[in-house]
Amino acid sequence: MSALRTLLVIAAALAPLGPSHAQAPAADLSAARSVRMVVPLPAGGPSDFIARLAAQHLSEALGQPVVVENKPGANGLIAAREVAATGGDGQVVLYAPGSMIATPLLARDPGFDWTRELAPLGKIGRVPFGLAVHPGVPATSVAELATLARQQPGALNVATSTPSEVMAAAQFMKAARATLTRVPYKGAQQAMPDLLAGRVQLMFGPLSALQPQVRSGALRLLAVLGSERSAAWPDVPTLGEAGFPGVAVPTWQALYVPVRVDGARQARLAQAVQAVAARPDVQAELGRRLLAAEAASPQELSATIRHELADWAALIDEYRLTAD
Repeated sequence: MSALRTLLVIAAALAPLGPSHAQAPAADLSAARSVRMVVPLPAGGPSDFIARLAAQHLSEALGQPVVVENKPGANGLIAAREVAATGGDGQVVLYAPGSMIATPLLARDPGFDWTRELAPLGKIGRVPFGLAVHPGVPATSVAELATLARQQPGALNVATSTPSEVMAAAQFMKAARATLTRVPYKGAQQAMPDLLAGRVQLMFGPLSALQPQVRSGALRLLAVLGSERSAAWPDVPTLGEAGFPGVAVPTWQALYVPVRVDGARQARLAQAVQAVAARPDVQAELGRRLLAAEAASPQELSATIRHELADWAALIDEYRLTAD
């Protein structure tokens, strides 16, 4: 049996196991109809790459074309609101980094409730982060960067494009007892020209986006976030090893549908998402780009979201974070 047929059989078998809260009737879906995957980030970045790779394999698993549509802006709220407002046929899904669940908490007037309006399908991947500086910054370690930031309050600009990057910058400033000037961007790709030109001096960003510039010497990688060093840079310490264990951000990526989507359709989509994340070829392709596959069921992801929303609320209050 082909891999495609196997996935379709598994999906069909699990279809009746949908969430009990869904109320809309099951849609009469046609294989000719496209599924829209809305991505709240610009094209070309690491999250966009995972989304497009997932879309390719979800097309096979579902027997339907899956088309990626980039809708950046408002830290993901524009895309999230649009998907939440669509119908109950499950033909529109949202792909979003895990940190974007915090956007309604960061916004002054969000008009959106993530847990009430979107149903999680599951995790699909992870984007490991690193701390990089422009080579003109006279710091070759995180400790030296912290000292420099204390000596020159506000003189160093830090690029941020997602809530995870906002969180990392805030945590670093608190741990270093220093002040950085935050400069917001729509995505890591948009921040890179200013970082390379030295108009912003540092960024907590995806390793995959930083890799070419670090390899060429255009940027200096001081540390990686997370509990383990990167296989690509085994000599670069984690932030914990560098003396800043409190700087840690969510880097998982996930897919969602409106809560009104029929439970059977949700179950079929969720099973396809988990099957894609488990594919060895997907894992290998992500690994080559310093990304990672990461699977989780809708129930596991719901528990993660509830836990992390509580953590986000405390952090936003403690650091007085905003989306601006």
